[in-house]
Amino acid sequence: MKFIIVIASLIFSFQFASAVSNESGQIVELKVTEKGFVPEKVDVKPGTSVVLKITRKTDNTCAKQIKISSRNIKKDLPLDKAVSIDLGKLEKGDITFACGMDMMTGHIIVQ
Repeated sequence: MKFIIVIASLIFSFQFASAVSNESGQIVELKVTEKGFVPEKVDVKPGTSVVLKITRKTDNTCAKQIKISSRNIKKDLPLDKAVSIDLGKLEKGDITFACGMDMMTGHIIVQ
């Protein structure tokens, strides 16, 4: 019975975890689906070094790039390959990211 509970909790945590903390900072995992960036909004703590790890899972989207205008970042998102973007330590505020055409957006809320 304990084994089943452990497995269920692991599956639950993987489905809903969008940010993983480690000693050097936080890795925020995003996927690009037909619905856009998933998750669309992520909360992180100020002063934490953040790395975005984005994987495009479909070809049926315009989000073949990620753009973070406030950081002068624009990266291509190849299908099924993770792309990492080091944002460094973040201060309180809202960082918006979008596809190359600004049609699909998301936010990193630093609070």
